[in-house]
Amino acid sequence: MSTTKSAAPRSAVIVGGAGAMGRWAVRAIARLGSIERLLVADIDLTRAKRVAAEVGGPCFAVALDATDTAAMRTVFAECDVVLNTMGPFSLFARPILEAAIDSDCDYLDIDDDWESTVEAFDLHERARERGLKVVKGIGGSPGFSNLCALVAARRLDEVDTLLTGWSMGGAVLEEEDDYPSTGGSGAAVEHWLIQISGTIRAWREGGARDLTPLQPVELDYPGLGRVRGFTVGHPEAVTLPRHLPGLTTCLNITSGPDWLFDHARSVAADFDAQTLTLAEGAHRLENPPRPAERAPRDPLGQVWTVAVGTRNGRRVAVSAQPTAMPPGKMGGGTGVALAVGLELLCRGRITEPGVHAPEGVIDPSDFFTLYAEFVEPATTGEDLLLVQEIDDPAPVSLPTLGHEV
Repeated sequence: MSTTKSAAPRSAVIVGGAGAMGRWAVRAIARLGSIERLLVADIDLTRAKRVAAEVGGPCFAVALDATDTAAMRTVFAECDVVLNTMGPFSLFARPILEAAIDSDCDYLDIDDDWESTVEAFDLHERARERGLKVVKGIGGSPGFSNLCALVAARRLDEVDTLLTGWSMGGAVLEEEDDYPSTGGSGAAVEHWLIQISGTIRAWREGGARDLTPLQPVELDYPGLGRVRGFTVGHPEAVTLPRHLPGLTTCLNITSGPDWLFDHARSVAADFDAQTLTLAEGAHRLENPPRPAERAPRDPLGQVWTVAVGTRNGRRVAVSAQPTAMPPGKMGGGTGVALAVGLELLCRGRITEPGVHAPEGVIDPSDFFTLYAEFVEPATTGEDLLLVQEIDDPAPVSLPTLGHEV
């Protein structure tokens, strides 16, 4: 039986709304205009008030400690939708989602942790029975990348290899004078360490496998030629095979200079050996020893996808990547995606109850049409993606197989 509070959501709360990702989402939500009341919830009430005052419109600040389940339920009870930007998601994703479900709220987040994403699907029936719609990972990567993957895959008759990726050069936050750093490594850097240590979940030989992170992957990229990236733990590699049957390989890879990944492997090895805490490792990742000579420019974009398969009996590789992105670097790209996901929910374009990845419940055309309203330089939904193809690509050079799950 559905217990959803209203047919069309009108009130929402954004957990971590004063953070580097959250405040960009708040701005975009207010601009889209469907939410009548938006609670900017943060443990730092002063910052939350600053965001609410800056944006105005539907925004109200509220103090919220995301480790306090009772406090979350009290705040969520006033809302139709919970938005979660609170990382690291390995710590906060499940308790916030469970509090949202218990409060009869729909839920969207920007979770980029594969383990908490897999764990969230355990709550599918619980959400479905209450008629609640849950979208996991509607940010830049995952989110924008998942929907790019659908665009690329749909140009082929059959897809066997699907790669999503992002560049280290694009994974940076824009400093804002009104919101100075509070010191210490952020959740994004801690997440990065978690996703390059231990083992990571991906899709190989038609099944889920645990792989060693930061292994090289080489591929033919339409328009660029042969490029290289490195395996990393991310949700795309575990959610896309759920919606694209027939995949033999699905990986998420990141790119950048070799020296940076050499340093990252060293830090991850020490973290795995438990000679570093998470905070210490994140600090080391943020402060790498830089080489004397500048590395060649990374040819890969901020976020992209390549699908490899067949069309009319021929091998084809199809790539898709944005031609423009919103201001705000990673924060802007991620926050706008979350806001667009909420807007599609408000417009009745996300209808399936239960826990879903973006590719399971969001139409790419709907998403990119709205997303294009925020990018610079201005473009349209039809022109937001650069889609290119090559015939007869060379085989993708893949990492060593790991343990089957």
